[in-house]
Amino acid sequence: MTPSKCLTVISFSHRNTGLDERDALSFERDDVESFVDLCRRKWSAESAVLTTCNRTEFYLHGPIGGAKIWPRLRPIVADLRGIEESDIPDPALFEDEAGARHLFRVASSLESVALGENQILGQIKDVHEQILLCAGKSPVLDRLFRYAIRVGKRVRTETGLCEGVLSISSAAVDLAAKIFGSFKDREILLVGAGETAETAAMHFQASGASRFVVVNRSEERGRTLANRFQGRFRPLDELVDACHTADVAVFATHAREHLLTHAHLKGVMKARGYRPIFLIDISNPRNVDPEVARYDSAFLYNIDDLEQVVTANMATRKGEIPAAEEIIDHMVAEWRSWQQSMQITPTISTLARFHEEIRRDELARHGSLSAEEQALLDDFSKGLIKKLLHNPIMYLRTAVDEDRLTPRELDLIWALYNLSETDEATDED
Repeated sequence: MTPSKCLTVISFSHRNTGLDERDALSFERDDVESFVDLCRRKWSAESAVLTTCNRTEFYLHGPIGGAKIWPRLRPIVADLRGIEESDIPDPALFEDEAGARHLFRVASSLESVALGENQILGQIKDVHEQILLCAGKSPVLDRLFRYAIRVGKRVRTETGLCEGVLSISSAAVDLAAKIFGSFKDREILLVGAGETAETAAMHFQASGASRFVVVNRSEERGRTLANRFQGRFRPLDELVDACHTADVAVFATHAREHLLTHAHLKGVMKARGYRPIFLIDISNPRNVDPEVARYDSAFLYNIDDLEQVVTANMATRKGEIPAAEEIIDHMVAEWRSWQQSMQITPTISTLARFHEEIRRDELARHGSLSAEEQALLDDFSKGLIKKLLHNPIMYLRTAVDEDRLTPRELDLIWALYNLSETDEATDED
């Protein structure tokens, strides 16, 4: 046994891997369980797998790490996913402190496609739960992911990194909320039944909306979308009538002409008693006549307006990166201190056992002494060993407290005293 083990992170993400490759590497729960079991049996290593739509990452803590472990893992990953080894690209590798920093950055969403998104923290919590549920203990990865969750929470509560919206659809919901406050009992009209309209509906539903009407040229697609959100379907020729009761209307079609004109809205506003209507035109070309905005109670936003909101929010989030990095630096220091304290505990106990064995062996050589002489020699030898161990132990503890202990120093102590032999002998006992 050696005193030091290595933390290794093997990362495939949107930064270094194509979408098709990420899809092929995506682990199912059974794959994760098989992977963790193999790593424990083959290398006595703790392991965990983080899989999202944008990344698959392997976290390992064991006696083999870095560039040495990946060639051994590659065939296992290929076999579990049913792909050829040659189809797996080269990963990004992070070791020890760099590995912890990488996970903390992931948890903070600094490594996400959408800076400041919140979903990744929930996915990291899921991995931590899997670590706790897997057979066998994983104390180092347990602590690492606990720290990562703490980092993610602090970044979200102590900085503005995750404030503001970063998609066109969510920007539309955000603007509508400023006008209506709550979407409870508000009617959301979706003009179009494609992916954009569906995404917008999901954002509105997540913000409290429950009343949906879908207007679409194709009845089949329109009804499918309406049914998904427990809404009603109306054909395209009933669009103007549908605007009579809608509070928010989202236009997302491929129509080449204006579906809602200034003339249409004149009758709509009269029928509504001039109640406000929020019009979101994210079609290209535009489906709503820009002249509609002349009505005081008609709030019209097109894709350019919403992109400005997204751009402004992105600039604000980028300004929060230094604050997030400061939190990460603090937690990396905590992680380093904890790791070092964990490393010196077995070193100190094994060093003490090494000296105790020598002391007892020497006492056994003087078995002919009287009981009184044996007692004096026993007390003397204990005091001597205590003094001999004082400086090395104090050095280790102080080095940890001052954050300057290196794995090389620990390895040197084990090599000088051949502590591996002492540790193995204890395991056999």
